[in-house]
Amino acid sequence: LPSIISESDTFTVSELAASTDPASTSSADYEGSAIHDAIGPFLESSGCGPQRISMACRAVIDLARKTDPASASSNITTSSSSTNKNTASSSSAQQLNSNAEGHSQSDTDALPETRKLKQGIVSLSTNLESQTQDEADNNAYLWGKDTGVAAFINIAKDAHTTAHSAKDKRKQKQELERVRREYKARVDAMEREEEKQGGNSVVSKMVLPDYDSGRNEKDVRVSNVGLALENGRMLLDGADVKFSHQRRYGLVGKNGIGKTTLLKAIARMEIEGFPRHHRVLHVRQEVKSAGGDITVLQAVLEADAERNALLTEEKELLATLEEGDDTDTDTDTDKDNETNEQEVEAKEDDSTPSTALNGVSDTPKTTAASSLLQKRQQLQLRLKTTDVTTDTTTTNTTTTDSDTQQQGTAQFQANIEKLDQVYARLNILSSDSAESRAAQILSGLQFTPEMQRGPTSALSGGWRMRVSLAAALFIEPDFLLLDEPTNHLDLEAVLWLESYLCDYKHTLVVVSHDRGFLNEICTDIIEFKKLKLNYYKGNYDTYIKTSNEQVRNQMRVYQAYQDKRAHLMDFIEKFRANAKRATLVQSRVKAVERMDLVAPDEVEVEPIWRFNIPNPEPLGRPIISVDDASFDYNAKEKKRSEYLLQGVNFGIDLESRIGILGPNGAGKSTLLNMITDKIAPMQGSISRNGRLRIGIFTQHSSDKFDLQLSSVENMMATFPHAMDQEMRSFLGKFQIQGSEALKPMMMLSGGQKSRVAFAALAYQKPHVI
Repeated sequence: LPSIISESDTFTVSELAASTDPASTSSADYEGSAIHDAIGPFLESSGCGPQRISMACRAVIDLARKTDPASASSNITTSSSSTNKNTASSSSAQQLNSNAEGHSQSDTDALPETRKLKQGIVSLSTNLESQTQDEADNNAYLWGKDTGVAAFINIAKDAHTTAHSAKDKRKQKQELERVRREYKARVDAMEREEEKQGGNSVVSKMVLPDYDSGRNEKDVRVSNVGLALENGRMLLDGADVKFSHQRRYGLVGKNGIGKTTLLKAIARMEIEGFPRHHRVLHVRQEVKSAGGDITVLQAVLEADAERNALLTEEKELLATLEEGDDTDTDTDTDKDNETNEQEVEAKEDDSTPSTALNGVSDTPKTTAASSLLQKRQQLQLRLKTTDVTTDTTTTNTTTTDSDTQQQGTAQFQANIEKLDQVYARLNILSSDSAESRAAQILSGLQFTPEMQRGPTSALSGGWRMRVSLAAALFIEPDFLLLDEPTNHLDLEAVLWLESYLCDYKHTLVVVSHDRGFLNEICTDIIEFKKLKLNYYKGNYDTYIKTSNEQVRNQMRVYQAYQDKRAHLMDFIEKFRANAKRATLVQSRVKAVERMDLVAPDEVEVEPIWRFNIPNPEPLGRPIISVDDASFDYNAKEKKRSEYLLQGVNFGIDLESRIGILGPNGAGKSTLLNMITDKIAPMQGSISRNGRLRIGIFTQHSSDKFDLQLSSVENMMATFPHAMDQEMRSFLGKFQIQGSEALKPMMMLSGGQKSRVAFAALAYQKPHVI
């Protein structure tokens, strides 16, 4: 024991045990003594039993005996009696302390060992208060980490270490719910309006044109247009809406500025003064569902509301004419009109396929009776026959019968004339070739014949958007409004659409953020900015050059105004108190006032918005390794040489920049699904770093959110440990700020939803995107 104390200020249990003899000491010998009280608690915390503690006490007393044998022996002899063991131990410990103090003052030879003994005892008591990191962790989680009690205690302890209490968290959640309830009425109104406008159709419901209104002008000029949201926020104030026939416009502006709202207002004829004799169709950016169980081709044909209405009217008129012939009581008239009745029956039989409400089975153009031109010629012939018959029968009837017959004949003649107008309009709409045109457009958008005959309910969101686009191109409205048409198209489909739209015979308005697409098809650009619509000739690149030049010119004009005003103000300030120049000063003051009345607006150069995805921690390469991977969805029915993916080998590290190109069905999405572990390869292997995080952004990334909730609520649901204010700040970096972050996501524009999806991707700090 002396050697242990001399080497360090503390000693271990094993060293104490090695230095004592268990057989020579009883556990009750030193219990209650001063030495036992000094070192006992420390030894108990280390797992020692009573016998080991007595051994340690004995060793300390032996050391004291070596230090002062006389005093120690006199005290120990009194402890031999079994009835006074506790008293003897206490007195010997007290004597030990008194002897140590006495030697520290009188005997300098014993001073070092005495000091060592006292240091050792003090060090033992100090260890009772100091804690290692492991001991601190054990004390922090006193009940352990695995049991139910532990979980409850740990949560209670951790609640005091966070910056926000549970009460604050509840308040934040209640505040978000309160804001969402405020928007609920508007959300319900939007859903009702969406359903009213054809929320489940492939395209927005087209307002039937009124051909009797206006002067049939093809250009549109509407001045002083105002447009506002239901909450009173102004989108347009005193703007001019101008469209020229056969021009192709690109509508550009920030996300959420109101581009889609403007297109909806035009399509619904809600802009006061907009001509109503035009056929206007809006292809929405997002389609929930399309057509149900009807075929793709049928859905495209049914999208033409005007054609469907005309076919329905044709069927009703033919039925009315047939009933009129059947109820005619004049025998002579029946004989004279026998040929006409046969023509009507033949016409009805021939037109039955084309008058079906679904409009799918149009009669082939080779059938003479199905030609709209021949139908009109037959109607004209029948109309003349009806006039002749009316003249010949008038003289052979009484006055009453004559009046009744004339009324019936007039009604019959009016129906025939109306039917002739219907056929004329159907001829303009090229109703005879409707099915072949629809099939051709679908084929250009990569629809195979099997897909055209399949149900629309089996299509994904991207293919539903293609059906919507095909329906719009099939209708060929006077004003075609396309909202982000390239979002769901592959490269070949985009090129086909570009060539199709470049030859479009009517007016086109496109909202797109694809610079190359706008450069290819646009003849004009409309800039939606500061509650106005600014018009520029040329494509998007030309618009950028022209707008930049305008900004530079405005800055020069504004700077010239500022320089001249500053020069005049310097003169005024310099000679304001000079009586001799008072006249000059007053003239310059008036000049400054006149300048301020016509002062140019200060030019605001909008900063370029930039966002970044935080860099993750580095990983060893390769972080993804694909080795001889093969896959096919029908592997059991195919040979290995026919698999969709065969023997794929490549690796990905943190510096990889990879583009995957290929036609539809080549396996691009399948490859990505294998990389992200959604599907496993049939053969080969894919290895990933254990700490790898993969971020995925798709065309339908917003579908993973609950659109009834706000952006902040969706982010907090995705990342449960994040706080409300933290999520608001992070969304603000992606320009989802203020009320935009608190309103339900269904009220956000498509671009804003994509920003929220990018924010969720960036928050997880992915290694691979």
